[in-house]
Amino acid sequence: MNCKIRVTSRVNPTEDPQKVVEALSNVFDYDDLRLGEGYVVVSGEVSCLQPFKEHLEKGRIRDTARKILGQGRSPGEITFKLSKQAAYVGKVNLVEDELSSLGELEVTIKADNTDEFIDWLCEKKEDDEEVY
Repeated sequence: MNCKIRVTSRVNPTEDPQKVVEALSNVFDYDDLRLGEGYVVVSGEVSCLQPFKEHLEKGRIRDTARKILGQGRSPGEITFKLSKQAAYVGKVNLVEDELSSLGELEVTIKADNTDEFIDWLCEKKEDDEEVY
């Protein structure tokens, strides 16, 4: 599967930039890191999403992720946001509403076939149980 991933985070004046990098590292295996004045950007190929995919599976939030990714889909691109605070503690929390007080990790995925990509990322396993 061919795709490009870019995750951007604003670094607030009260935040330690290294903690923002740690939040990103808890969720993504990125290929490239850029740390600038007030922002952090990581990027990579599909392989950098493997930890994120595992978080979705372990947290049993693939159905929620499928819904949110579908809402953020446009031709050739998917955008969504993750809680920076949750990522810092090693959790994935997809954000549906507007900015939180700490901001979010803004994820952009460019993929030739967004439906196929979402199916791969949010893949259901045979032994999945619905959690209510």
